[in-house]
Amino acid sequence: MVALLFGVRGGDVVAQPEPNYTIAFTSFGPRNLDLFVADADGKNPKPLVPHADYDYNASFSKDGEWIVFTSHRKGSADIYRVHPDGTGLERLTDDPAFDDQAALSPDGTQLVFVSNRGGYANLWLLELATKKVSQLTKHNDGDFRPTWSPDGKWIAFSSDRDSKNRRRNRDLGPLIPPKSTSSARTAPTCAG
Repeated sequence: MVALLFGVRGGDVVAQPEPNYTIAFTSFGPRNLDLFVADADGKNPKPLVPHADYDYNASFSKDGEWIVFTSHRKGSADIYRVHPDGTGLERLTDDPAFDDQAALSPDGTQLVFVSNRGGYANLWLLELATKKVSQLTKHNDGDFRPTWSPDGKWIAFSSDRDSKNRRRNRDLGPLIPPKSTSSARTAPTCAG
């Protein structure tokens, strides 16, 4: 089956082939968690960077050149990045704390991630060029699953802050600019 996308250029309709998408997923094996890449339909799965320890929580860069993920390959949970073909493996964080749930900024210069550095799950920002790490949120109830706005000006995340029943109420996500923690805005909370 061939899918065609149509674009308009100068009033002419030009047929374009469908982009070749790739997915990344974690396979829960009997003794390990491993990352795989596959075609968008799930066919042709291949191990991304096989290792005896846990690899999980994969996320693509906007340009598709990198996959960031969490790995226990050096003992504690740290953030790594690798090209989708498995080359260029690089450790981005190296801390005894639990670093997880990373997302690259749209321009690929920064990485937001969750870490329990300081005792609680908060958001941290890594400047990739300098390796400088700074804390974005500071809250005792936990902030999770950060994601960048398409323009890179905001980070949305889920949080347990101000939740009366942390198992039932989930904050849809405060929004913060990546350079400051002082102007967080909170989206409505839903029960669920």
